[in-house]
Amino acid sequence: MKKIIVNTTIMALLILPLATALPVGATTPPNWNVTGTYQWLVLGTYAHDMVITIQNPDGTFSGTGGYPAGSSPYTADGQTPETITGQVEGNTITFTTIYAGPYNPGYSVTVSGTIAADGSMSGTSPWEWHTTSGNAVLLGTLSAEDFGVVNYDTGLGQLKGYTAGFGLTDATFAGVQSVVVQLYSGATLLQTNTATSKVGTDITGTQISSPFDVSGSFDYVIDGYWNNVREIEYGQSVPATRVVATVTLANGKVVTAENTNLTGDPTTIYPTTPPVVIPTDKDQCKNGGWTAFTNPSFKNQGQCVSYVNGRADNHGQYVSSQEDKQEAAQSRIGMPEQSKGHEE
Repeated sequence: MKKIIVNTTIMALLILPLATALPVGATTPPNWNVTGTYQWLVLGTYAHDMVITIQNPDGTFSGTGGYPAGSSPYTADGQTPETITGQVEGNTITFTTIYAGPYNPGYSVTVSGTIAADGSMSGTSPWEWHTTSGNAVLLGTLSAEDFGVVNYDTGLGQLKGYTAGFGLTDATFAGVQSVVVQLYSGATLLQTNTATSKVGTDITGTQISSPFDVSGSFDYVIDGYWNNVREIEYGQSVPATRVVATVTLANGKVVTAENTNLTGDPTTIYPTTPPVVIPTDKDQCKNGGWTAFTNPSFKNQGQCVSYVNGRADNHGQYVSSQEDKQEAAQSRIGMPEQSKGHEE
């Protein structure tokens, strides 16, 4: 590092062979994408450029740089281009710079540090250093993969509703902090699935599928992967039109994805409408019979009895409609006075 080494003893301590500069094989997946342009300052004095152009899935990366900062392409007298290689493991970064000369050609030094929540980098090995511009970006993006109507036996009950799939890129569900998938009809929320701790421990790959039961018998509790909440629209014939997933990854990044491309016919999974049942005799209201009626429905037996009585003519006979009731009343006009008196 130009002009930092002040004597041969310090230089001997800081020059590291490139072959031993970096770990062989990352043991922790990278949390960050460090590709980009940076300036980093050493000992509060010496500013260097660093341009990372390639980062591999295992966290290894490569790029170029130079000293002093801001002087690319480093062709002036005394300027020193640098070749940079490194690796990110979790929130830790290690990289090696090799001088191309004219200052001390072939000299290499390895520095290590951490990446902060804002993407800045700093360390104290082998001396204090930190970035003054440029920021790493948390890894992970979420994309919608499928959204369809389903009706099949899961082994844990009939899933008669929808399923929605999502996939991660540059991240996995291992150690994920939260997963919430919401089913909508337009702007109206129908159901919400919130993942249990099994997502992140049992499910550690890059894909996930969220089931939404509408009129089946799927057992979420035994399945154990989702806590399901159905809004008031559940049980009605309301077609879902979109699904939205929000995932907080293990590294803290929040990613979302939406799918509005529904496949299948929602009418095939609507709840079966029970037949219209109207009580015609007050005895039908007894012994809990009032609970079976749907048009209208009743809160108790008394309401059911009152309804039947209100639909009966003056002889106590059931009349199917108010129009029929009026006709029945009119048909009694001209009846003998004795009969009328009895009616009164």
